[in-house]
Amino acid sequence: MSTKAIARDCDQKSVDDCKHGEVVRLSDIVQQHHMNNVDHTIRDIHDILDSYYKVARKRFVVNVCMQAADHYLVTGPETPMKLFSLSWVNDLSDERLEEIVGEGRPSKRRRRQLQKEVEDLEAGKAVLLK
Repeated sequence: MSTKAIARDCDQKSVDDCKHGEVVRLSDIVQQHHMNNVDHTIRDIHDILDSYYKVARKRFVVNVCMQAADHYLVTGPETPMKLFSLSWVNDLSDERLEEIVGEGRPSKRRRRQLQKEVEDLEAGKAVLLK
């Protein structure tokens, strides 16, 4: 039913209420749509398939993105990972390897500090156990 038809129907069924002005009784505008079992089953199956489609579509998009990232970044023919071949990494000096993959200065400083604390605690434990 169109909006105009609903408005026309409401105009015809409106009553003047002294307290609230012109109103329409809910029972006059509510329309019940009774469905037989076949129509109800069809609607249920449609709702289930629609829900499945929404989930499957999202999953498909995620899978395509993951495969594209894997192909272009890890396993493809022109992947940046090909730069790090085993022979190339083995030929690196210790200093160069540390420069490329080593920890940053703040991490190294924190690690030395924690190692010093562990040594101090071990020394304190040894004193207490004597």
